[in-house]
Amino acid sequence: KQWYQRRVRGLMYLLSIAFYNFFGLSVTKSLTAVHRTLIDACRTILVWAIDLFIHYAITTDYGEKFDMTYGFLQLGGFVMLLLGTLLYNEIIYIACIASPRPPAGSGYTEISADFEGSQLPLDGSLRIG
Repeated sequence: KQWYQRRVRGLMYLLSIAFYNFFGLSVTKSLTAVHRTLIDACRTILVWAIDLFIHYAITTDYGEKFDMTYGFLQLGGFVMLLLGTLLYNEIIYIACIASPRPPAGSGYTEISADFEGSQLPLDGSLRIG
C-alpha cells in the first residue's frame, strides 16, 4: 500500500510541476517574462497570506501563526524581493539609486567611473516607466 501511495504522490507532484510550467510559458507567451517573474514573486506572499488566513480565520490547527519575531522580517524580505525585481526589470526607477542605464529621455546623465559630472538628483523621487 505504501508503494502505491508513493507512486500516486509522485505522479501528482509531476503533474503539478507540468501545469506550473505550462501556465508559466502561457503567461510568457501572452505577456512577457517580466510579468511571469512578478507573478512568481507574488506567489510567495500569496501562499504566506493564505497560511495566515487559514490559521486565524478558519482553524488554528492548520496554517501558520504570525511570528512577532520573524514575521516582520519575512514581510520586509518580500518587499525587498519585489522591489529588486521591479528595479532589475526597469519597471520602476528610483533616482537616488544609481542605475546602469537611466530611463531614456529622463535628462539624467550616466555616472562616470570617477563620479565627476554626475547629475543624478538625490531627492528620492520615484519614476515609473
